[in-house]
Amino acid sequence: MAGKKGRKRLSSARAARRKIWQSMRIMRRFTMADLCRTSGAQISNVSKFIFLLKKHGYISPFGQYTRGRAGSYKSYRLIKDTGPEHPVLCNKCGNPLSHKCEKTIKGKGEN
Repeated sequence: MAGKKGRKRLSSARAARRKIWQSMRIMRRFTMADLCRTSGAQISNVSKFIFLLKKHGYISPFGQYTRGRAGSYKSYRLIKDTGPEHPVLCNKCGNPLSHKCEKTIKGKGEN
C-alpha cells in the first residue's frame, strides 16, 4: 500500500475545486476561462462550482457581457473570502453547497 496509514486522499474533484478557490482568491475578478487556465480543472467542474458559489452568495457577476461574441466570457468577482479552504457549507443556511440555500429570517412577532 502506498502512502502513510490512516491518511485520506482527496478526490480529484475536491483537489481541483481547492485550486479553483485559490485562483479566485488571488484574482478576485475572473472568468471561467481564467479559472480553467490557472487551476488546470475541466470546464464542467469550474462551471458547476461557480454555479454553486453564485447560488449561495460567495461570488456575483461583474461587468458587461456581450453574448455571442467570440472570445467573450462572463466575468465574476469574489464577494465573500472565507479563507484558504474552499467552502463546503453555506455560511447563511448551514447546508452543503449542493442544497438549496434556505436562509431563515424571523419576522416581527415570531419567537
